[in-house]
Amino acid sequence: MKKKNRLVLPKKSINQFIEGVDNAPPEGWTEEAKAGAKQASAIGLSLDDLDDGGDMAAEFNEIMDLDSPRYDNLKKKG
Repeated sequence: MKKKNRLVLPKKSINQFIEGVDNAPPEGWTEEAKAGAKQASAIGLSLDDLDDGGDMAAEFNEIMDLDSPRYDNLKKKG
């Protein structure tokens, strides 16, 4: 059986590469969109997974915010 050639990078090299990637939201995005982008990044999504205008990031922020009006119907009344 033939051994497969594979490249093994040290963890330090991978971290240095990741730090070099610009994953900052574009200028002009609302604060809600920037917050959504931060939350999306926390679960492994990149800005490439979101639309360019920031609407998806803003909606993601609203989805992740349990105090948003989206969840008012789930809150106990009284």
